[in-house]
Amino acid sequence: MSDRAAGGRTRDGGRTWALLAIVSFVAALLPMVYLHLESSGQLNPIKHTISDYVFAKQGARYFDTSLVALTIGSIALMVGLASAGIIRGTVLTVLVSIWCLGLAVALVFPTDPTDGIQSISGAVHRWAAIFFFPCLSAAGFLLARRCQLTRGWERFAPVVLRLAMASTIVLGTFALIQLAINEPDMLPFLGFVRNYLGLAERILFGIDMALLFVLGAALWRGAGPAAQRRREAGLVEGGAR
Repeated sequence: MSDRAAGGRTRDGGRTWALLAIVSFVAALLPMVYLHLESSGQLNPIKHTISDYVFAKQGARYFDTSLVALTIGSIALMVGLASAGIIRGTVLTVLVSIWCLGLAVALVFPTDPTDGIQSISGAVHRWAAIFFFPCLSAAGFLLARRCQLTRGWERFAPVVLRLAMASTIVLGTFALIQLAINEPDMLPFLGFVRNYLGLAERILFGIDMALLFVLGAALWRGAGPAAQRRREAGLVEGGAR
């Protein structure tokens, strides 16, 4: 099989993963938007987290559907990026794997009611979030660097980097609010922000979704596979000698 044929097939495979990812992300957003609209009188989106919507009427069904779609889309995106040579190396692979695994764990172990009894399931859910949100933010910086160094992907690097920076800043704010709720004596001057936990999480979730969509678009429109780019670079260097 010729290098051109192999490269074309790899590009088609990358587009297949990109399409699956983007469709899954859209499928994740639709039930969540509907759930917010349908439950507007039951929960306060400024105060309550997204996970709290499992306690709304038919909330568990829509929330689980959304999280399943997000998990599938994330796995598809990461597989596609790995096949394109963008995801490589132990650190980046571990970060994106924790993001995907954390979503699955959060799906299996639902959260506790805001003012209810704390359960093992709720604790596992919270610990999953503690890990998967920071991992995606950190992975964003490394992915931006990969895009910058990969021919055909450079135009996506600034957007990925800005979204990773925004995600990190909002994540820090979200963590401070969570700390003010769990340890009120430690940060008494931040007591006024305790009712904005849901807002901070939604902003963080929106930024992270934008990051995933941009990476999906980059995979769809990106250049050929990394192996072919290395062969082409070798031909250029060989001709320059």
